[in-house]
Amino acid sequence: MKTVMKGVALRFGAVAAVAGVLVGVASVVPPRVPEAGRPPSRVALERATLVCPEPSFVRGVSSTDVAAISALTEADIPGRRSGRRLEPALDIAPLGQTKAVASGTRRHEVVSYSVRTSEVPPLLVAARGDLAPGVTAGQLTRTDEGPLRGLAEALCVAPASEFWFVGAGSEVGRHGRVYLTNADEGTAHVDLLLFDEKGPVAAETGRGLAIKGGSQMVVELDRLAPTSKRLAVAVRTRQGRVTAALRDDAVQGETPQGVDWIPAAVPPARDVVVPGIAPGSGERVLSIVAPGDSTATVEVSILSPQGSFRPAGLERVEVKPGAVTQIRLDEVTQKSAAAVRLTSDVPVTASVRSVVGATDGPRDVVHTAATRAVAGTAVVPLTLGGARRSATLLLSTTSQRSASATITLHALDGRPLDKTETTVRPGSTAAVKLTAPAREKHYVITVRSDSGGPLYGARLLVENAPDGPLASAWPLFSGATTAVRPVARPDPTAGIGSEEPRDAIFG
Repeated sequence: MKTVMKGVALRFGAVAAVAGVLVGVASVVPPRVPEAGRPPSRVALERATLVCPEPSFVRGVSSTDVAAISALTEADIPGRRSGRRLEPALDIAPLGQTKAVASGTRRHEVVSYSVRTSEVPPLLVAARGDLAPGVTAGQLTRTDEGPLRGLAEALCVAPASEFWFVGAGSEVGRHGRVYLTNADEGTAHVDLLLFDEKGPVAAETGRGLAIKGGSQMVVELDRLAPTSKRLAVAVRTRQGRVTAALRDDAVQGETPQGVDWIPAAVPPARDVVVPGIAPGSGERVLSIVAPGDSTATVEVSILSPQGSFRPAGLERVEVKPGAVTQIRLDEVTQKSAAAVRLTSDVPVTASVRSVVGATDGPRDVVHTAATRAVAGTAVVPLTLGGARRSATLLLSTTSQRSASATITLHALDGRPLDKTETTVRPGSTAAVKLTAPAREKHYVITVRSDSGGPLYGARLLVENAPDGPLASAWPLFSGATTAVRPVARPDPTAGIGSEEPRDAIFG
């Protein structure tokens, strides 16, 4: 029987050292005494850790593939190198275990792991040395039948103190689960703040959650907010850091209606862009949350293949304080790929839910969320190939100038497979179909923003299964490449020749 919170206590041991220096934190090196007034410097990342939330496997029904890669070139990595260099390594290991299940030492080569056994804990992707800057990882679960039928793709993310998810729900047939993973040594204290169609949800059992180091807690949203039709979730830590992921699935009677990991949206802002609205028929539902104390007046603009426009009747939308509003966009997008730009007088954030498949059979869903523009190069670490599968890049720009990009497909061993340049017209969305050699069952995509306006996008993956399509999406984003090294102050009481801490995987 499921409970509201399911804690998965896992042996942690020395693996805490792996997560002790995570994305955004530079390695410890003996500092030089700075000059007075010297500002902090940016240095290339030397260590990074990402967490993959749930590598599920059911024999004959579902399987999960996890892939990690550091695909950036030296030119993509700003910031000066530190004096000490770490040996490059990229490892995948179960949380709480010291032995890696997959390893690599070369840039541009994928480190992958196919989950073929049940009850695998969350997976840590740990990178160091030249493989840390821009490291990207993801998990892709394919389920053939049952209530979780579909493609479900999740980013493996770095620990942080805040995450936002928009577009879940607890209506009949919908089921959402929040996965909170603490890869650090100390206990993290977390609050889940919920918002629905009426406003903030009073869910005290979601406050003050204590997640021990090296463990994962799963929170069932339909227990916290059983009557909420539209949900947004803010994950905030009072102490420590966690990774957060939200899986959403739906059924209608006994017919599966899709499963997906809702990607984290950017924090609320006055100007946000949700790219990757899938082409084709089916519901396209925009969810907007205004978590503040004031009503949000939101201007909606559609970035279509023909250009930008404000849809009639939806030019301005009001979102009540602390509430979630949903808007149907399928008649507006007219079966074309699109993106939506929201300009608001108070901070908001958003997502779009695209339903794929016929109404009288199994369907799947694709979620895309408000995201930042690509800065430099974005990497999609895993795309499935094959005759029944198709992949499309949905690229958008909000600028009055065209945006140009270079798209490269790579084999898992780093070999280039195809390269093309594309241009997105001002204020529009372009759908770029990708073609990889038939022999490549998996491949990597890199998208480099070359010039022009800001570039937003997602990779859409569709499989034409016999009983209906399976679909998933990957948001384009630029991985972290640098960390801020604070100014070191002389301390006459400090020891000399401190050693860099060792970690359980790398040693």
